[in-house]
Amino acid sequence: MALSFPCPSCGAPMSFDPESGQMLCSHCGGSCQVEEAEASGGEAGDLQVFHCSGCGAELISDGQTSAAVCSFCGTPNLAESRLEGEWKPSQVIPFRIGKKKAQELFRAWTKKGIFTPGVFRKQSTLEQVTGVYVPFWLYNLEANVRLQAHATRVRSVRAGDWQVTYTDHYQVIRDMDVAFDQIPADASTQMPDEVMDCLEPFRYEEMQDFRMPYLAGFCSQKYDLDGRELAERAEAKVREAAVGEARATIGGYSLVNVEQEETHFSIRKEDYVLFPVWVLTYRYQGKPYTLSMNGQTGKMVGRLPISRGRIAAWFGGITAGLWALSLAGTLLGGLF
Repeated sequence: MALSFPCPSCGAPMSFDPESGQMLCSHCGGSCQVEEAEASGGEAGDLQVFHCSGCGAELISDGQTSAAVCSFCGTPNLAESRLEGEWKPSQVIPFRIGKKKAQELFRAWTKKGIFTPGVFRKQSTLEQVTGVYVPFWLYNLEANVRLQAHATRVRSVRAGDWQVTYTDHYQVIRDMDVAFDQIPADASTQMPDEVMDCLEPFRYEEMQDFRMPYLAGFCSQKYDLDGRELAERAEAKVREAAVGEARATIGGYSLVNVEQEETHFSIRKEDYVLFPVWVLTYRYQGKPYTLSMNGQTGKMVGRLPISRGRIAAWFGGITAGLWALSLAGTLLGGLF
């Protein structure tokens, strides 16, 4: 049985609405809370997996979706199998930006590029925007930092007509533990790490216990990198901060030279979660372009294509303007 959340008023399938935070029925306009929808039968259903024939991505959607366009390469796909319950995340940040608002934000963003092809602003292009729940691992880490440094302190003493300068040398050792909570690492090989890093931060205070209805009307990609595989990436994110905390405790010296530095990490906790991302993929002159938006905060990341026609028209307009000014200057000069 596919995942479906019937409307309590008319029985039609409902979808999660980011603006209201409720489940809405597109047939009769009825609504209910996520908890009510879950209790009405959503838990019994399974999710479907879309295996992209173009790039191999595995996209999860609710049972209402029988076909989907891959958010990563733009290839249309049909559902092939079910998703096992073992992939169920512990928490989720629900979408806070709906599709209509996402389209408006994407259109406004593309207008900032004067050489961006007009096709990116067309409604037919913006209709392809897809809401995707991206898998992340959240880590609570503890870093043990050990530093050994050579420090000097310079002081001067006046002795009669003499100015005496003393340089004291110290061996400084720091051995301390630094704790970090909820360090994110995206768990999908289909989502570029640099893009996901740029979409951060997400507001963790809005994180909810995972409930199936949140996925209604959206896609969700299952993780293909487990928690242990991504631990080193999470550690790399906080390594500099951990060392910085230790170095910040060394003060009051004229000069400090760190001679030895060691950092060891231990994972106190790891959670599998889903974060909301709007994705717009479009092919322009044979090349795919992907624009991504944080579905909670509206922060956008992506590279827009450049239209040669717009560049030519822009420079042509400037050249024509300069020529007109030059001609006007010549004519005026002949009158005086």
